[in-house]
Amino acid sequence: MSLSKVPPQEGIVHTYGFNLTAFEFTGYSKQTTPNIILFIGGLGNGLLNVPYLPALAESTPTFRSSDGESWNLVQVLLSSAYLGFGTSSLERDSTQIRKAIEYFRSETGGRRNKIVLMGHSTGCQNSLHYLVNVNNAKHTPESSKVQGAILQASVSDSEAFSNDLKEEELDALLKEVDEVYISQGKQSHILPEKFRRLVFNTPITAYRFHSLTSKRGDDDFFSSYLTDDDFKETFGKITVPLLVLYSGNDQFVPTSVNKTALISRFKNSTPSEYWNPNSKIIDGATHDLGEGSQDGVVDVLIDSMTQYINDV
Repeated sequence: MSLSKVPPQEGIVHTYGFNLTAFEFTGYSKQTTPNIILFIGGLGNGLLNVPYLPALAESTPTFRSSDGESWNLVQVLLSSAYLGFGTSSLERDSTQIRKAIEYFRSETGGRRNKIVLMGHSTGCQNSLHYLVNVNNAKHTPESSKVQGAILQASVSDSEAFSNDLKEEELDALLKEVDEVYISQGKQSHILPEKFRRLVFNTPITAYRFHSLTSKRGDDDFFSSYLTDDDFKETFGKITVPLLVLYSGNDQFVPTSVNKTALISRFKNSTPSEYWNPNSKIIDGATHDLGEGSQDGVVDVLIDSMTQYINDV
C-alpha cells in the first residue's frame, strides 16, 4: 500500500506516560482484546508510516493464540519515533517499552494477558534488547514481561551505512566522533551537519551515531560480520518464542551478505525450543514490504504471523 493512500484508521489512543502514546487499532475488532501485538517502528517511523500496518491491523483480530483468545495490533510511539531516534538510545527505549507493557497490564490499559513485541527495522534492536536486558532480568515482575517477539527486517544499521559510504569515509567519520566527542566526554553533543545528512537530516548525538554505525556499537545486533559468540549473547539468551521475517529484496542489506546463511546463524544461536519454524526470508519483499515489493508479500507476513501466534 502506498503511504499516500493509507485509509483513515479507527482506534484508541492510549497515554502510557508523559508525552508517550500508543495507538490500538480497533476498526476491525470493534473492541479491546485480551492480547496485543506491540509494534515498534524503525528509524524515522511514526504513526502509520509502515505500509503493511493497515493490512496487519485488519488481520490481527483473526489471530488466535494457544488459549483461544483474540488479539489487536497496537503501535507504540516512543520518544525515539519520527526524528527522535537521533537523541535516544536502546536503553531509554527499553525503559519506555516497559512503561507501555506495564500500562497495558494495568486496569486503565485493559488488563491485557499476552503481549508480543514486533519490531520493524531498528525496532528489531529494541525488541531483542528488551528480551535480553529486561525480560530476562532476575527482578523483572511478570507484569513487565512479554510472551514473544517478532523481528521483521532485522538488518544491520552498520552494514546499511557502509552500503552507502566507502569504508574509508565511514572510518574517518567514526574516528572524528571518537576523538572529538566521545573520548572527550561529549557523547550527548549534537554532531555537525555532515553527520546529520547521513541520517535523514536528523539531529544526532555523538553517542547514537557511534552506536548505529560502528562495528559492535550498542545497536549492532544483526551484522553478518558478528561471530557466533556475539549472537549467543543476544539470540542465545532468548526465552520466549521468536519469529524472524527477513526481506528477500531488502535494499538496506549489502549484496555481499548471504541472507540464508545469516538467518541460519540466528537460528543456530537461538535455543531450539524458542525458534519458531515459521521464520523465513520473504521472497520479493523490500525492507518495509512496500513500494518495489512483489505482490503477495504482505500475505506471507500475515500467514506467518497467524501460525506463530497459534503457538504463543
